[in-house]
Formats: sequence, C-alpha cells, structure tokens
Amino acid sequence: MYLLILFALLLGYSQVRDSSLRPDFSAKLTVVTLRADTGETVPSRVYLFKGNRPYRLSPVDAMLPLRADTYYRERLWRQDRDLKVLEVTARDASHFILLEGRAAFNLPRSRTDQNEKYRLEAYRGMFFEPAEIEFTLQAEEEKTISIELKPIAPGRQDEWLAADDHIHLMRAQEDDELFLKWLQAEDLAVGNFLELQRQQHAALQYAFGREGEARARGFSIRSGHETRSRFYGHTLVLGPEQMIRPLSIGHIYANSPAAYPFPTVFFQQGRDSGGVVGFAHFDGAMANSTLIMNLARKTIDFIELFQFGVLHTDRWYELLNAGFRVVGIAGSDFPASLRNDWPRIFPLLGPERALVKAEPGESAYDAWEEGVRQGAVLVSNGPLLEFTVNGKSSGATESWSGSSKVLKGEASVVFHRPIEKLEIVVNGRVVAIRGGDTKKTALQLPFETEVTESSWIAARASSLHREGEYEIWAHANPAYFLKDDEPVYVEADRAAVREHWEKEAEYYRNPSLVFEQEEQRQQLLRIVEETRAILARPAD
Repeated sequence: MYLLILFALLLGYSQVRDSSLRPDFSAKLTVVTLRADTGETVPSRVYLFKGNRPYRLSPVDAMLPLRADTYYRERLWRQDRDLKVLEVTARDASHFILLEGRAAFNLPRSRTDQNEKYRLEAYRGMFFEPAEIEFTLQAEEEKTISIELKPIAPGRQDEWLAADDHIHLMRAQEDDELFLKWLQAEDLAVGNFLELQRQQHAALQYAFGREGEARARGFSIRSGHETRSRFYGHTLVLGPEQMIRPLSIGHIYANSPAAYPFPTVFFQQGRDSGGVVGFAHFDGAMANSTLIMNLARKTIDFIELFQFGVLHTDRWYELLNAGFRVVGIAGSDFPASLRNDWPRIFPLLGPERALVKAEPGESAYDAWEEGVRQGAVLVSNGPLLEFTVNGKSSGATESWSGSSKVLKGEASVVFHRPIEKLEIVVNGRVVAIRGGDTKKTALQLPFETEVTESSWIAARASSLHREGEYEIWAHANPAYFLKDDEPVYVEADRAAVREHWEKEAEYYRNPSLVFEQEEQRQQLLRIVEETRAILARPAD
C-alpha cells in the first residue's frame, strides 16, 4: 500500500514543471558581460537576434511595459525572486537590461541546417565600445558566452558623472534598487526623475529631497519636476527638497484657466528649496516663453540644450553673444524620446547627457548639481570631449585688461566611431579646426587665438553617424574671458534678442490672460517692462 502511494506521488511530481517553466528541448544560454580592461562583470543592455531577426530573451525577472501617452503612469512589474533581467518594452520592441551583468536564458536550437546563427549585441552607455558575438546552440545544450565591453578612454572616462536631466518614470521606494541597476547598465551616474501634471499628476515620485534620493556607489536618482504651461513654456526644477506647487497652470496641463504663477515666481521657490531651475526643450517648446526675461534677470541656472538628437547651437550662440551666461545641459524626456526604430547605439536613459567632471562622493547628484551651478558641463550623445584654455575649462571666468588677450589651450576627443571634426569656437566663430580622416577615433587640437573684446570660448566635436541615427555631437560649455570684467556683447545678437522679447512682451500684455488677482497681472507686467529696460542697454 505504502509503495503504491509513493509511486503515485512520484508520478504526480513528475508531471509538475519547475517554476521556471523551462521548455522541453531548450538550450540553456548563460550570458556574461565584462569590462574588457578589468575583467569585472558589469550590468549592460543587450539584444538577441536569431537568423538576423530580433528574438526575445526568456525568462526575465521584471518588466516595464511602456506606452507613452503623456500621462506617464506605467509601473514596474517583477517576479518574487532575485532580479537579474529587466525587459523594457516600447513601440513593439524589447530592450533587455542585465541588472547584474550575468543571466541565463532558455532558447531553441539554431537551425544549422539553414546556416542559422544567433547574434548577441551588448551596450553600456556611451563610453564603452558596443560588442557583439555570434554562436549556435543545440537542443538541450548548456553554453556560457562572455562578451567584453571595451572602454574608449580607460581611467579618464571614469572621472566624469553623466546625467539625464529629464526622465518621466513613476517611482515607488521599492523600485529604487532596480532603477539604480538600470542606471549602472547605461553607465548613467545621475537620473533626474521628474513628476509632472496633465490634469492629474503623472510620473509620480514617492518623495522629494534627501528622503526621495536613491543611492548606490557612484549613482543617484533624485526627484524633480517639470512645471508646464501654454503661457510660459515647459520648465524644470531639479533636486528640490520639496515639490513646488502647482505643477502646471492653464487648461492644457492643469484644471483652470489661470496664468499664475509665472516662472520667475516658482523658479525662486525652487532655488529656495535647494534646487536648480531652468527651461526644458531649450526655451520651453511652446509658442511663447519667458526664457529671455529669466536670463536677463538671472533667475535660471540652465537651459536644456541637447535633446531628441538636436543640439541647438545657433540659438545658444545668439544668447551667449547677447551677453547672457547660459549653461547648457541635456536630457532625454524619456519615454517620450523613444521611437519605433530606436538606434541601439544610444542608451535608453541618457541618449543625450550632461556630464560633469567630479568625484561622486556620498551623492552623485550633489556633485553633478554643483557642476551645473558652475557651468562646468559637457553635453554629448557620444564622444568624450575635454578642453582647457589658459589653464581653465568650462564655466570658468577670467577678467583681463589691455588691447588684446591670447587664448591658448588644447582640446581632445575620443569615441568608438571615427571623429569627423574637432573645433574651437569663439563668440560663435570657428577659430581652429582639425578634421578627421574617416578612421581615427581620437583627435587632439592644440590652439592659440587672440581676442580684442570680451569673449566666450568652447570646444565641439562630431563623429560619424549612420543612416537612421541622430547626428553625434559633443559640446563643452564655454569659458569666459571678459575685458575689464564686461560681459560679451555682439550688437547684432543683442538686437535680435531684444526684438524677440518685444514680440513676447506684446503677448504678455494681452488682457485675455486670466489672473485670479489683478496684482498678479501687474507683477508680471512690471517684470516684462523691467526686462525691456535691461535689454535696451548694453549687457551687464
């Protein structure tokens, strides 16, 4: 009797699959991604192809299904086990994040009778050369493949903190560990996760300030918010100790027609709360903007210069030449940045980055934010660009006197693609250039130039990009050499900015703008007129 019961139990157990639900006849493939110069296992982003067609890796331990509809309410889903693999799905494509740099998958055999092979591609941020490997599998085979990711500038690249200033992902405290590992896989030291509003709040953050900062060694996630309106444009408050309310105004983004508060008001509140403040999408991406007003009154810390693959150099140079100190940073607006045919060379998080040369300390965010305040920022969607001039670099200011000033220095750039050109720019003019030869992945450019007026100077570089990819650029923020401590002043550019503001001022005088209190309207109009007065005189 006992033997019959034991036999029945064994028979029943044999019909129950393991919880992993491994398919019969599948091969077991273990993937390991390594840093080539140290041999350490590192998180990465990977893609598998079977016979040159995308093939989903399975099993995964967590998923983030994205359907960007501007309300940003997608949540992470996870298995109740150690998390090794995150699958991010968007626009009918899957992106796989190896959270520990090592994971095992179940795969069908290769159709070797048809010369079919597998191909695995691995990526890690911008400063590691992408790698790929081909292989075949037999049914029920167990195989381990290791793929090495080569740093483009060993040692030097680790001195920089890369940040994405603009990420919209809902975040609960329980999500922090997984999101931090995703940042590590993208080699992104700082993720600014931004709450926003479209009627209701979206991309919710569980806390702000220190309480809402997630940290791992060399990596930080910090809460911030995007405050939006049709009247003034889209703006950013990064890293405040508390949310500055309201998040939006006007019928498009909020729930009333009121045009208050305007950016000057909540920018000051954001700064008072310990944050850095500025405009998203360069000038806010709406028909009207108070960017010029906020620059003239020195009430912002940055503009979003590089996004969606577009580096807004012409408009930036005009503002710099008009006498404004304009710090350019970069960010993705993820997941709105995703497109149907995402170029895999670019990270999902931080496809455009604002980099600061600094030690991360206890908080990578704090170290990065200090660099933004100083203007010591490189923006890039690929190359690592470094430059010095008279012993100084981005954000530095030096006063000089006399008839002229010699500026002497060197720029260098490196990437895993051939460099097209490396240039030095003074007040918007290229004063030195070195072209690539379609092969070299690193260039150096010693330079010497003479200026006779207050000037800003910066370096920029471009790299080879392929069909379907964004143009690949890096641009250092300027250093400033000011004659008799006077700001840069190019009359044509100052006049263009002045003319632009006259058009904006006309809009803000429009009586159809709704204010709950007349004193709010008068406050705006007073500052509008003060800005006109500032622009009417030489830069200061």
